[in-house]
Amino acid sequence: MNPICLSSPAKINLHLTILGKRPDGYHDLSMLMEKVSLCDAIRLEMIPHGIEVSDTLGGDPPARIPVEKNLVYRAAQTLAQVSDPCRGVPPAGVRIHLTKSIPMGGGLGGGSSNAATVLKALNTLWGLHHPVEKLIPLAAKLGADVPFFLVDGPAFVTGIGDLITPLGNLAKLWIIIINPGVSVPTPWAYQEWDASRCQVRLGGMAPNEPGTLTLQNLSVRQPRTFGEVLQALHNDFETVVFPKYPEIRRAKEALLKAGAQGALMSGSGSTVFGLFETKQARDASLGQIKKEKDWKLWAVENLQ
Repeated sequence: MNPICLSSPAKINLHLTILGKRPDGYHDLSMLMEKVSLCDAIRLEMIPHGIEVSDTLGGDPPARIPVEKNLVYRAAQTLAQVSDPCRGVPPAGVRIHLTKSIPMGGGLGGGSSNAATVLKALNTLWGLHHPVEKLIPLAAKLGADVPFFLVDGPAFVTGIGDLITPLGNLAKLWIIIINPGVSVPTPWAYQEWDASRCQVRLGGMAPNEPGTLTLQNLSVRQPRTFGEVLQALHNDFETVVFPKYPEIRRAKEALLKAGAQGALMSGSGSTVFGLFETKQARDASLGQIKKEKDWKLWAVENLQ
């Protein structure tokens, strides 16, 4: 069988509200998520037995992900366990090669997308044909963003990331993504948010500021127009991340200064994105931002 090559897209959070911490230590979230045209490449090749993973991650020197921590390997191993609960042996061997373009640890869900892409592909190649509903619990064990990548298009995402409501296409979005070169540990971001909520409660204030748009408001009507998408933009993490990592705030400000009609941090950071209504407006702003600072930039669009 010839190798199969697949694209594994990044995501952006157009809306992210943290609803609270659960008894199990996870957090309930309320999110509007969209896939974009910045993609990793995954090649799968059937081999006699075993699961082999290699990667091309770039960097100088080239980065490497330990196999036991690689979500691609864990996704294949998880699906093998489902197909053969006693021994965890896959129906056939597979060699997986991952070529990274999505920055790691930047809030764009690259590793989660890779895992979901492998789950979907091997579900077919191994002849398992599990429905998406069965794959979602497996995906949720791999990471909070993995279930989202099992469905096509944008989605409302709630729970710990395991409750997915697929949506029709949003407005066409022309996007500039900036990675400012800092790393934000996700556990730290959640801890800081928890601490800030405790201070708010002790002070007798409401958990959300007046006028804050939550996904409960959005669920009445899907945001379809460009203006409605702009109105939805919100990320709870910005309030705790920006004071500690001012470079991320500066990247967002640079996008707005260059003409983005809306800008937001994705996930817990550190990547930020700016939205433009036309390709011409986005491309004109790209050169201006390049003069601002030596950040990593991508000009992309949402997938429709």
